[in-house]
Amino acid sequence: MPPPRDGRYAHAVEGAVAALCAVLAMVVVAALALSLLDAGSVGSLAPLTAAVASLAVGGSLSAGPDASGTAEGSGLAGLFGGGGGMGPAMNGSADVMPLGVTLVGAVVLWFLFSRRLRHQRPEAGELAARAAGAGAAALFALMILAALAKGTITLPASMTDRGESDAGGGMLGRLLGGGGEASAPTMAYHVSVASAAFGALLWVAVVLGVGCVTSRHVRVPLGGAVDRVRSGWAPALGAVVRMILIVSAVALLVLAFVGLMAGGKAAKLAGAALLLAPNAVAAFLSLGVGAPWTASAVQVKSEGGNPLAGLMGALGGGRRPVEPDRHEHLRAVSAAGWPLWLVALTVTGLALTACAYVATRNADPRHMRPLHPYRGPLAAHVGLAERFGLVTAAVFGMACLAAEASGRFGASMFGSEMGGKEARFDGSLLMTLGGGLIVGAVAGMAGSLLYRAMTSSPRILPRKPPEEVPVDRR
Repeated sequence: MPPPRDGRYAHAVEGAVAALCAVLAMVVVAALALSLLDAGSVGSLAPLTAAVASLAVGGSLSAGPDASGTAEGSGLAGLFGGGGGMGPAMNGSADVMPLGVTLVGAVVLWFLFSRRLRHQRPEAGELAARAAGAGAAALFALMILAALAKGTITLPASMTDRGESDAGGGMLGRLLGGGGEASAPTMAYHVSVASAAFGALLWVAVVLGVGCVTSRHVRVPLGGAVDRVRSGWAPALGAVVRMILIVSAVALLVLAFVGLMAGGKAAKLAGAALLLAPNAVAAFLSLGVGAPWTASAVQVKSEGGNPLAGLMGALGGGRRPVEPDRHEHLRAVSAAGWPLWLVALTVTGLALTACAYVATRNADPRHMRPLHPYRGPLAAHVGLAERFGLVTAAVFGMACLAAEASGRFGASMFGSEMGGKEARFDGSLLMTLGGGLIVGAVAGMAGSLLYRAMTSSPRILPRKPPEEVPVDRR
């Protein structure tokens, strides 16, 4: 006898609870990672944790002069009133998604959201109420976290006293009131509430949408046409998404466990793994389909040839050479004597072939017709290869966008930029989409043919004939 149905209000409440538990899990992981990274030495841990949780759904972080930190400092910072528009000031921004925090929240959200749906097929109104409750709770919770993500951080000495930017190198720190541990310059940071709110809604929509389409145990009423489309695309999408989740979880757990057990500097490795291990997995797998990942650090030039930048460079040790721009291409990196792109291509190709094998096993042959008029003997294989290639391109493209990161740090005076540094880690969305389409289609065809070969091959040992029953001929 099926369990009695609850009203839509109960489903909305359960969806909200699932979202709140997911956000709480994200906060816990972010706090643990920051503790391992010793982030408390540069700022208060509570607002930093809120900032990391907000960044995990796509929030953007900005930093500027701390009005209470250097306004009464020494040098030009004290002369011009510190962080005012005329005095010297530091500013920066960061755009990065710690996917370790993101994926932990996504897993918790879907697990709690779908727990009852495994035993009861919901109506369309009940599913909508459940999703609306989850979206509203995540929206308000992450908006609150973004509003709380305000504080100050103490800049490390390497960014001021020993800096080699064209803004003045070591002199910059002293001009801003630095030069000693007691008077180290500080920056105030905050997270955009609007970006965190939009990211929260998008995060919930992607998690619930992918979960409803690919889940094997939850059958949700998406409509007749959508259900027919799901029958043809869900096996490929589910296989690729689960592969990425499993690989990311294994990398995260292994690195975090090793760091926790080793302690010391390895503990910081564990903290970094909790935040960024899935980012590294996404970059590695997309490198295998042709994404040209590049890590770069470039000098930010002064605006309009500001003469103060040259003057400060002369006062602060202008004879010292300025660090050249650096660009590191992952394609050129070697691993154990092998090009990293070749290792990534091999691993990604094998993983996608295994995913295609699983997708073929779970697919309904009636929904594997090619997307074009071809109906030959390989029609089913071609149909799965086409769908698998498109799904691989879409998933890897989203992973490429999520794994990209950028940061900027600079100094300004009299209202104009005087110099700084900018770091980026990015791939190419177009090349990822194109490479994912080709590699995914080849892997889809290989996996489909492999499944057909293994299921239709004759038995190695003949089946034992049944024993004959003696017949009494008397």
